[in-house]
Amino acid sequence: MDLLQELNDRQRQAVTIDGGPVLVIAGAGSGKTRVLTHRVAYLIGEKGVPPHRIFVATFTNKAADEMKERIRKLIGADIRDLWIGTFHSLCARILRHEIEKLGTYTRYFTIMDREDQKKILKDILGQEGSRVQHLERLVEMISLAKTSRLQRSDYYLSELLKKYNKKMQEYNALDFDDLLLLPLEIFHRFPEVLEYYSSRFEHVLVDEYQDTNHEQYLLVKALSRIHRNVFVVGDEDQSIYSFRGADIQNILNFEKDFPDCKIIKLEQNYRSSQKILNAASRVISHNRLRLGKTLWTMNPAGKNLEIIETEDEEDEAQRVLEIIKSSGRPLGDFLILYRINALSRAFESVFQKNRINYKIVGGVKFYERKEIKDILSYFRVLVNPKDDVSLERIINVPPRGIGDETLKVIKKKADEEKLHLIEVIRNHRSIQLSERAHRSLDNFAGILDMLERKIDELNAYEMAQFLIDEIKYYDYLAGSFDSEKSLDKIENVKELVGEIKKIVSEGTGSIVDYVQQVSLRTDIDEYQASPEFVSLMTVHNAKGLEFPVVIITGMEESVFPHFRSRDSVSELEEERRLFHVAITRAIEEVYITYAQKRYLRKGYLLPSRFIYEIPQEIISYLDHRGGEIYSESKGKTEFTRRGEFEPGDLVFHQVFGMGKVIDVYEGKIKINFFKAGLKTLVVEYAKLERVE
Repeated sequence: MDLLQELNDRQRQAVTIDGGPVLVIAGAGSGKTRVLTHRVAYLIGEKGVPPHRIFVATFTNKAADEMKERIRKLIGADIRDLWIGTFHSLCARILRHEIEKLGTYTRYFTIMDREDQKKILKDILGQEGSRVQHLERLVEMISLAKTSRLQRSDYYLSELLKKYNKKMQEYNALDFDDLLLLPLEIFHRFPEVLEYYSSRFEHVLVDEYQDTNHEQYLLVKALSRIHRNVFVVGDEDQSIYSFRGADIQNILNFEKDFPDCKIIKLEQNYRSSQKILNAASRVISHNRLRLGKTLWTMNPAGKNLEIIETEDEEDEAQRVLEIIKSSGRPLGDFLILYRINALSRAFESVFQKNRINYKIVGGVKFYERKEIKDILSYFRVLVNPKDDVSLERIINVPPRGIGDETLKVIKKKADEEKLHLIEVIRNHRSIQLSERAHRSLDNFAGILDMLERKIDELNAYEMAQFLIDEIKYYDYLAGSFDSEKSLDKIENVKELVGEIKKIVSEGTGSIVDYVQQVSLRTDIDEYQASPEFVSLMTVHNAKGLEFPVVIITGMEESVFPHFRSRDSVSELEEERRLFHVAITRAIEEVYITYAQKRYLRKGYLLPSRFIYEIPQEIISYLDHRGGEIYSESKGKTEFTRRGEFEPGDLVFHQVFGMGKVIDVYEGKIKINFFKAGLKTLVVEYAKLERVE
């Protein structure tokens, strides 16, 4: 198969370019994944580079899985030795080999998620840690402090961080920040380790480079320092993760970091209609932090983008329902986007009433469901017996007579003697407990011993089946919840077992490998579109997806752009990039809705300023009653002159175009123009015409 046959000239240039630093600026829908995949295939298949000498960092595990499959099909070779995955998964792989050099962890460490971190902080703080919101904030503050993004620390936080780090070391556990920070620490303290990895990786490739953070930037620099074959693909106009530490300057300054770099721009869009692409391009042109590119497409012009005014969130959800029902399309064609998760409530309510199947991405995550965490916690304790957080979770699941009071005694003993819970449980007869409690602990210790003996005999799939049968977990679920809920939970566990079977069939057989891999999965990694349901998600979760019809909701000032961005030019530019990402998810149609009022915000709401940045000739406006009030392509609307105006009136001005009256006072009129934004005019001289 000719690797280059299906590529355009720019893509072909990127795939076959010689070594050295390369920046591929890839606009939305321009085929960046194809370029990255073909580049790896080209290096292995045409240039003879061994897979184990290539390091490929992707933004999600799902992207890595898809790329691996595509590369296999392109070259038909064994690429199991290829280093491909997210930065976190690749760093975890390095740490499995190197972490014991630090002297504080073993290679069988477990990876704590956000809920685990909150549990650790709650144990440290005692009564003070009872408020969930307080714990959420502390997890965030600790992350900021560890990555040096906190402007100002205080004594309280410094002491808390010390206690938190001490607990993590005791549990032989890492959080997601540690996965990036510890390899850098090892590279710094042990130059021979850095020498080994930077020599090993002849080629370093990075997807979504615009969303790398400082630690990832340092890792790229470190790993590519010898061969200098660093190939990054990204789009500064899609940099939307600064709240996670992503730094747009990494891509903007690539040429400064690598003065001899080659830059290739992918500007042909294969995804969207011309009108959708024109809208996205015009909006993003208002940003200053850009490298610049001119996107174009050979796709048909397509339909106008529709801007829909609604009265409130209920009316908005109803209008979206009408769009879906009247379209004749399968439900899977629709993607509903919003800036904040709270906006999903009204859509859920309307869809439930009308029996419309839907799926929310970013709701209760699969791996955070109780039944899933129960099974995985057993696995984690088997891999890392020091993981007290996981052990505490399973000690009485299914119920075996180990109550809160018994657990309290065990934890007190462990704390006093600086032992792990598993050590106290194995020697529980030395503690003053009831005979019933001792028998229950004997039973639990016996189960763990039996499972430990099976680790070397069974792969992860066989172990999951053995565990579920041995502890009679399905019986526990069936007897603990109502029939419908228990069936859902049993189905979830079966789905987990099926996933483990699939992973084992692909070569990751051991329970140790599986625990590491599953700890790094995210909600978006599990998402699969389907014709059977409408998809709902925040714009942040929609990165990399595409749908025939995209409905962008909640387009009001203070919602999108978010009110926190109003005093910051850089944050406002990121909000605009977020809107650009939302528009460019669409293939054929875009609907944009805004509400006059919303429960989340007080007072009368103004339409988002971003709406006015879309070219007027490619949009149609519908009012809250569903009638078209403006469409450039259909010619001017009929106007009637009126001497008096009231808030809510639609008016036309010869210079500023269509707008809505916000206020009338002392001979002046305040109007929110669709194109020109908010203006205050003198009524007598404005020559306004009211739209009937």
